[in-house]
Amino acid sequence: MAETALNETGQRDRKRTSLAPQPPLLRTPVARVARTTLPDLWPPPPDGAEPVRQLARTWLTALAVNGDDPCGEHDGIPMDLATARRFLTGQSAVLVSILLGSPFRPRQAGAVGHALVRADFTSANVLGRSLRVLLLRLPELIRGCAQLPAGLGDIEQRVAAVTEALANGYVRALRDRTLAEQESILRAELDAQRIISEELRHQATHDPLTGLPNRTAAFDRLSAAIRAGGSTRIGLCYLDLDGFKGINDRYGHDAGDELLVTVAGHIGRVATDHGALAARLGGDEFVVLAESSAGVAAMIALASDILAQVSRPVPLRIGRVTVSACAGIADRVASSPGAATLVADADAALYEAKSRGPGRWAVYDPARRQAS
Repeated sequence: MAETALNETGQRDRKRTSLAPQPPLLRTPVARVARTTLPDLWPPPPDGAEPVRQLARTWLTALAVNGDDPCGEHDGIPMDLATARRFLTGQSAVLVSILLGSPFRPRQAGAVGHALVRADFTSANVLGRSLRVLLLRLPELIRGCAQLPAGLGDIEQRVAAVTEALANGYVRALRDRTLAEQESILRAELDAQRIISEELRHQATHDPLTGLPNRTAAFDRLSAAIRAGGSTRIGLCYLDLDGFKGINDRYGHDAGDELLVTVAGHIGRVATDHGALAARLGGDEFVVLAESSAGVAAMIALASDILAQVSRPVPLRIGRVTVSACAGIADRVASSPGAATLVADADAALYEAKSRGPGRWAVYDPARRQAS
């Protein structure tokens, strides 16, 4: 809309003033500034800018001082004073333009209220102090600094209409922002609850040292597979490390934990490659569950790959160490009576493998034992 800028000789120049949103403002800490120092911030005004200059200066003073304390905190200003001066000068120019414009469109002052909220002029006293400045000082500033256009009408009524529009725009913008912030807070709370729930579930079902599923998770999955029944085969490989106790005793628990983490990673990767689930039962014992086994031969191949990976030298902080493992294998049809004893069968096969020496595997078969 057209803004009428009045120069010092009383002549009027017209130029266009945009009511578009103000550019974002940098937020910097606000230093304490006494009331008496505020005039020092203001350079001599350009021609025709005296009403705008005076309004912005009065506005800034009202917002910059806390109560009657001239050295109070600037609770109404979210930026440094120089930036605030430039911002309020721009908003003052818009208000003066609306006030003196023809035709008179006071509702456009709502954009100033929006601009204040966008610039974070949102403390408790900002709107009240701003309205008092406009209602009490703006009429006299206009009369004292400008030659009013003919047919302007009652300046107090115009100021009242402009002030009301600014207040409405400010309140609407603040309400919209508050609702958006409340929605963001709600989303953040829901996300936090979800993340905490997921983390608690993960902690309840995973080993804290190695990150593998724990005994509870593995046996829950095994029980679910058995309950599902059907002709699907279930395979279980029970693993126990050879020589772990000696490394733990010789180099300490830190080295033992480091070794377990590395070995668990090897077991987990091989199990994943075979479409199976690896879990740590505790200590140096692990199980690998194939919920859909391809049969005993496939379980032997799985166990052999695991034993080969575990037997590779492991670099630790104390140096390279070598361990091995034994494996007991059991494989049953999910609906068969023997499925309920799958864990005990795999454990029995593990005992058989360990009796044959380090790095061996054995398959449990009630009629015929197969071992290597």
